[in-house]
Amino acid sequence: MTDSEKWKERSDQVARYRVLEQETTDPLAASLLRDIVSELEADLKLAEIDEQGIAMPDRTLEPGVIEIHGRTVSCLVRNISEYGAALDVISPLGLPDRSTLALPLEGTARRCRLVWRREMEIGVTFQRNEHPLMPGARSLT
Repeated sequence: MTDSEKWKERSDQVARYRVLEQETTDPLAASLLRDIVSELEADLKLAEIDEQGIAMPDRTLEPGVIEIHGRTVSCLVRNISEYGAALDVISPLGLPDRSTLALPLEGTARRCRLVWRREMEIGVTFQRNEHPLMPGARSLT
């Protein structure tokens, strides 16, 4: 299967999940479908950026905090865009797939999903339609 066929299949899958999300009456199922659609759309957006050479994220060197179930891990934000970020961490081992990235200098926080990890670096995508989690915070998008 070629990359364009995979992209088309993933795009069709997103459309099917969107329909299911709209038709379901169960709030839990709707929430799960919303998360699935968000993850698939983030993957599609990353593939589109790679494939089309769309402008890369802004380069930044900003301190951040990854919040995980009441504990925190310091990080350095390397690149950030409206879709996600590349973060430097001491060790990506033990970081869960879902967390919150807080940017204290900006007063913002976004829920995110881990999409890749390297020796001392991780990549996250931001969940769509996410509202700032900190009181008085402004959105990163």
